[in-house]
Amino acid sequence: MKYMQRYLLPFLFFVFAFAGKSTAADSLHVIKSIPMKGKLLTADELGNVYVVRAGNNLIRFTDAGDSSAFYRVIFNGNIEAIDATNPLRLILYYPDYSKVEILDRMLALKNEINLTQMGLTHPPVVANSADGNLWVYDQFNARLRKIDDQLQEIASSNDLRQQVGVVPQPVFMVEKERKLYICDTTEGIMVFDQYASYINTLSIPNVKFLQVYGDQLIYRREDSLMSYNLKSLRTNIILLPQPEPIINAVIARHNLYVLYNDRLVLYRMPE
Repeated sequence: MKYMQRYLLPFLFFVFAFAGKSTAADSLHVIKSIPMKGKLLTADELGNVYVVRAGNNLIRFTDAGDSSAFYRVIFNGNIEAIDATNPLRLILYYPDYSKVEILDRMLALKNEINLTQMGLTHPPVVANSADGNLWVYDQFNARLRKIDDQLQEIASSNDLRQQVGVVPQPVFMVEKERKLYICDTTEGIMVFDQYASYINTLSIPNVKFLQVYGDQLIYRREDSLMSYNLKSLRTNIILLPQPEPIINAVIARHNLYVLYNDRLVLYRMPE
């Protein structure tokens, strides 16, 4: 998509030029610190950051730290996952009720999908698809299923117990660059193509949140962000500021966003 391509190259330049520096935290500039109690954090490729606070309050902030949209619902249980890979089609997942909400760019509700209507009860992970559909992991049958907004199945994988050799226990899933990545904290990161065909498993365990930019996989290890290059197979380390408990940290465009227990901090990365 054109709006994603526009911002991808500057980000990749940062990853290649900056990720290997162990003193990265010293080079960051605080843009804004926002007091809050948040539980989920993600960002889109336009530089917006999304935070879910207690009470299912979803807030979007710009790359300057200004609140730009708000959404709240009280009927579907807790929001346990956000997919902002497409900022024009935000995905919220409520596993307690097996429901998915699709929001537009203004965070207005476009559609609600009840996965129980097609026999999917409490799937562990869902993800946006680049073609405007939805990926769901069917844990009962150990299959990946792509469905549309009318609950029609578009594609399905084979039984992953036979393909992968284990019973996947996914905690996170994301599609980027025509590949689908499933994070299993024990087995690693399982990679599939856009048709749900299994490619391989990367031996990177304990990943609970993943960003994909070109050939770079970005994930957190305690007080650091790790940058794994799919071509060179090298891992670089981006140190995070302040050695205190971190809920999540994400990168988008020229910013680093870190959600602590009591605040969200926006950092500007070096040019």
